[in-house]
Amino acid sequence: MTPRTLSWEASLTDSVYALGAAARECQRAYQAAVIATGHVDLDRIKLLDGKVDRRNPGYSSDQEPHLAALSRIGSIQLETQHRLGRLYTGAAQAYAHGANWAVRQVQAGEQPTRVRFEVDTEGACDFGLMPELQLGRYSGAAAVQQARRAYERCLAADAEDLGGRSYLEDHEAGAMHAALDVTAGLPDIAYAYGVQAESALHFALNTRSTPV
Repeated sequence: MTPRTLSWEASLTDSVYALGAAARECQRAYQAAVIATGHVDLDRIKLLDGKVDRRNPGYSSDQEPHLAALSRIGSIQLETQHRLGRLYTGAAQAYAHGANWAVRQVQAGEQPTRVRFEVDTEGACDFGLMPELQLGRYSGAAAVQQARRAYERCLAADAEDLGGRSYLEDHEAGAMHAALDVTAGLPDIAYAYGVQAESALHFALNTRSTPV
């Protein structure tokens, strides 16, 4: 089969769409992991009382096999949930920043065929702050800016300085928990911004100045 030849506009659009598709897959996997972890909630499941003896020449102990199995399953699923949560966060941020970058490139008169990220020697992206898009008469401009502000609030809600201390005053603990609540929503908010910025990309492509 002869490979199809894409215009730079179509190729760039595909690049941003692929970032969104990746974020959606990670989102579904993370949500499934959250549900799976809830299935072995020890506060919800009625544990059986039966025990077994575990012996070897050096020691003897008893074990509740039902509790032991659920505890191990829960630990594995919780670890999986956390790993998928980090994966989802990274994919959602890549989508958000990738779509934002694509819009700015088009507005600057560039013709990239795909999204480009700057990475460190370990291959990790430092996404940083989200540049504001200047969208003029685009009908969705307000929604894009609102989504960007929500994303920036998540990035600003950094509780590390308080979280590392052994003792917190009541007002500090409240601030830390409030910040953690905000940052917990980071991947969903980053994804929501990506959706808005991807729509803005179509506007930018359709309204760009074309050379005579």
